[in-house]
Amino acid sequence: MRKLFRILKIHRLKIVEQVIVVTLFSLIIPLIVTGIIVNNINRQALARELGTTTKTIAQTVDENIYNMFEADDAKIKEIAMAIKILPDKNTVNKFLKEILKTTNTFSNLEIVNIDNNNIPSYISDNPHINPETGEVTVAESIGTNRYVIGTMRKDYLNRQVFKNIKGTSREIFVLSNNLKLLFSLNYNEEDLEMLKKAIPKNVIAGESIYIGDKENQPMVYRKMKWSNTIILVNTTTEIIKKTIYTSAWKIFTAMLVSTIVSILLVVLYTYYLYINIRQLFKGIIALTKGNYSRKIRLLKNIFTPYELVFLAAEFNKAADEINLSYSKLAKQNQELERLDNFRSNLIDTVSHEFRTPLTSIKGYTSRLLRHDITIDEATLSKSLKIIKQQSERLSRMVEDLLVIPDIEGAKINMNIEPVNIAETIELSLLSVKNIENREVINNAANKNIWARADKDRFEQILINLIENANKYGVEDTPLIIDAIDIKGKATIIMKNKAEYIDKNTIKKLFEKFVRLDDKTTRTTRGTGLGLFIVKGLLKAMRGNIYIKSTKEGDFIVYIVLPSEEQ
Repeated sequence: MRKLFRILKIHRLKIVEQVIVVTLFSLIIPLIVTGIIVNNINRQALARELGTTTKTIAQTVDENIYNMFEADDAKIKEIAMAIKILPDKNTVNKFLKEILKTTNTFSNLEIVNIDNNNIPSYISDNPHINPETGEVTVAESIGTNRYVIGTMRKDYLNRQVFKNIKGTSREIFVLSNNLKLLFSLNYNEEDLEMLKKAIPKNVIAGESIYIGDKENQPMVYRKMKWSNTIILVNTTTEIIKKTIYTSAWKIFTAMLVSTIVSILLVVLYTYYLYINIRQLFKGIIALTKGNYSRKIRLLKNIFTPYELVFLAAEFNKAADEINLSYSKLAKQNQELERLDNFRSNLIDTVSHEFRTPLTSIKGYTSRLLRHDITIDEATLSKSLKIIKQQSERLSRMVEDLLVIPDIEGAKINMNIEPVNIAETIELSLLSVKNIENREVINNAANKNIWARADKDRFEQILINLIENANKYGVEDTPLIIDAIDIKGKATIIMKNKAEYIDKNTIKKLFEKFVRLDDKTTRTTRGTGLGLFIVKGLLKAMRGNIYIKSTKEGDFIVYIVLPSEEQ
């Protein structure tokens, strides 16, 4: 008896064995039942979906045609507006030819004279579709009895009509009200004739309706609201075969693949779980040893337990917070160092550059206030002139310091307007002091080049650069100024002779408080903010500055701004 019990005793299954048994009973039977149900539901759903998609395609073609004509009408209006401001007929013809060369929209553009008492249909019905040829024209008035007429390209029309539906294998036909074919996709003459015979009578425009009597093969008729145009969409037999008749096989294949994949995932589950637990152990050990940069990287999949994912995420979050604290501390140290350097440079600039004008102002003011000496008119005028010059110098240095926060914070207010470059260069040359000792060749004087810029700021930029060229240029050498227009960019070029400066030093010149001569051997006056401010102002005007220095002694500055046409 005991031996019999031992034989009949139920064997306690291991985890792997339990997983296999549960997988077999929880997957195979449900998949078979589900497959039968899904196959029937899928067959009905596909038939409905084919019909819905066919209607959607018809509506999309309708919208594409409408949007295309809206866009074409806007284009011809733009062309008409441009023609109205052109000076003469030759310019207009040249303008139209240039558009035809560069556009992929129009095959022909012409200007015609029309009697307003007898306006043809291709003018009044705008845009106009020729019901016989399918040719599409758009027109726009450009004056009394004058119209510009554009004929659309056939390839352009086909692209726009069937935009976003090129991948479909459905047959799409666009017909005129007299059933002439205008556009087609996947053309089939036999099917077209069949669809024409099935066209119903008394259909409301703007609605898509099913036609024909073929089951599970929807054919749609749609009459456009805004045009006497008909859209026919046919679902071919090939589409039916590719959808409904092959769906059963696809469902069976999907069931088989799902079963295999599920079994494979179950087999891999234990392996992934083991690897992830080992990752947790390694991360915890690294943390106990003080390695806070170590992160836990799990092999994640749909079977990874939530607890492991949560634990790893919290561990990594703690490590990130610690590393972030260290990073913030490092950045704060760098910012403090930058501020300390800024403070040192500012103090050095103020103490060195402000001392000279202040000393001059104080000295000459004290001299003028003395009562024990007599000051003649010449001396008085000279003293007041020096005080005024030094005050203006102080004012410029203060303005340079005050504009730095606006440049760094991108808060500069600009009054952008068309600026004549030649006039601005002339005004800038008049404003620069001590320029009389240097020959200036202004090749831009007679050029009619305009830029979009803030006039006052632009003049400030030019004055700054001309003063630099005057101060740092080799004596008895000319300063050459020119202006050109390159690809819609107004470019001012300043060229003079100066000592060679390497590329790394040129880059540093655009930083704050950087000068060619160091603070112990300064030979020229200035705060070292000039080029920093110039670059900041140009950037605010959507411009830029480039500097080139050659070993032959040429020093060239390029100022680039948007042209007036932009």
